[in-house]
Amino acid sequence: MSTNETSAPDFSEAWRQWATQSERQWNEFFNQMMGTEEFSQSLGRNLDVFLHFQKTMNEAMGSFFTAMNVPTRTDVLALGDRMLAIENRLAALEAQLSAALANAPAGGAASKAARPKRTKRPAGGSEGGSSN
Repeated sequence: MSTNETSAPDFSEAWRQWATQSERQWNEFFNQMMGTEEFSQSLGRNLDVFLHFQKTMNEAMGSFFTAMNVPTRTDVLALGDRMLAIENRLAALEAQLSAALANAPAGGAASKAARPKRTKRPAGGSEGGSSN
């Protein structure tokens, strides 16, 4: 019975050999094909067509968003840049204010000197505006 088991063909090994050989042949074929000048030109033309399509789509979507009064990607990016510039200016102003407050003299003298004098008295009150 052992002679029958050893004489049976191994289909899985035959399959592996066929797959390996087939893969090698396909690799050689595609390497030869991709190494030609025609393939390079064809790939370049396909890339040009794709880039033209992408440009046309971007323009069409931009006009669509403009007609729908929706901001485009460019508009949102420009807004983000403007907000970043505003935040940077605000941070610089905060830094200057902090530096000015740190250099100011302590106490209430600075705050009293900064206030203007009152020249008018408020209307009403106990000092009689209505008794005349």
